Amino acid sequence: MRCSRFGNTIRGACSRRGSSAVFLSVIMSALVAVCFAFIYSTLEYTAASRADALMDLSGDSLLAEYDRDVYEGYHLFLLRSDDRELSRKLRGYLGYTFNQEPSVSLTDVRASGAAFTLADPAPIRQQIQDFMQSGGALLMRQAAGSEDGASSGAPVISDTDAGRALRHGPTIASLPSRQLPEQDFLTRIQAAGERLSDLDSAFTDGTQRYLLASYVLGMFNSTTRTADGDHFFYREVEYILSGKLTDRENRKKTASEIRALRLAPNIAFLYSDPEKSEALAAAAQILVPGAGAVAAQAALASAWAYAESVNDANLLMKGYRVPLTKDEESWAISLENIDSRDTGSRVVHPRRDKGLTYEQYLRILLFLQDEDMTCARILDLIQINMRKNVDGRFLIGECCSGVAAQAEVNGRSHRCEKLYQALPYR
Repeated sequence: MRCSRFGNTIRGACSRRGSSAVFLSVIMSALVAVCFAFIYSTLEYTAASRADALMDLSGDSLLAEYDRDVYEGYHLFLLRSDDRELSRKLRGYLGYTFNQEPSVSLTDVRASGAAFTLADPAPIRQQIQDFMQSGGALLMRQAAGSEDGASSGAPVISDTDAGRALRHGPTIASLPSRQLPEQDFLTRIQAAGERLSDLDSAFTDGTQRYLLASYVLGMFNSTTRTADGDHFFYREVEYILSGKLTDRENRKKTASEIRALRLAPNIAFLYSDPEKSEALAAAAQILVPGAGAVAAQAALASAWAYAESVNDANLLMKGYRVPLTKDEESWAISLENIDSRDTGSRVVHPRRDKGLTYEQYLRILLFLQDEDMTCARILDLIQINMRKNVDGRFLIGECCSGVAAQAEVNGRSHRCEKLYQALPYR
């Protein structure tokens, strides 16, 4: 009896010890599994973080291969390469690290600038704005010092100078602005809308349109100013405004837009000045006595104001000044000498040379122009000048303002997008 009870006690104790051992083994196994899971997760997380960091660094390395000639000439970052070449370079950057590690599998390496082509001029506009805000505005003001300075009394090139003409078909067909719809001056004025009543903001330092116009006026040639560097057109600012393929056509179209801009304030002055208003009424009565005198007076006023506008444009292009609002001292054409023919060289000088310069009128026209068109024609000029001076095969269409890169590392996809940002000007 006692032996039986003793045996049962021993068996019970052994059974409890066995159960405890099994329980502890299960717990230890679970703990070991959890530890290995943490170790594996940590390794995976570390590898993923490392891959992300290397992708980011490789994207920066791709952007570092920007076109130096474009940057040195225009302070813009453009990456000139195709997707195949970008992918090859990305694999080279990533492979420099990963190919030395047998445990790492690197597949599906791709890079592309297709999402950042310059068909959309917004990134270029942003680069220009960033550059101008970070110190470029001072550089442009120094370069365009004649804009607010004393008039020189002589243009850089004469009104009769034909200048240059772009006739190379492939270059013309590939110009970025050719992809945008052309707008005449009236359409641009209508699109400008309320900006017309706030022309003073064209000269307000720091606004986006002011910075864009300042970049254009400081970087490119115009009739009254020669920019640094070797440029194809003599009248590049006029090209940005007009989009014609010859200097002569760009001059003529810009002059016509200045005349259109001057016509309304010149008419307003004729009617507001008592002496000139009386002269108009007297002349109208002589030409068309009676009821038709009112219509004749309006026609005479328009002809007189137009003749003054023609003279205004010619004065500006010869380096003289013209105020936005005329007075007796700045009015030049007499009623007896109305001649609306635009000879391109004939000018009548007012009693006093005062007002805005030609460069400042160009600023107003740039203020009224669509910003996308302005940026597209900036890119036109970069392509034209680069093909002339650096590489006859250069195309803006082959350039991009950023890259998208991706790669699979150990079966996990890693991606990054990189976009150029302007550096502070020093």
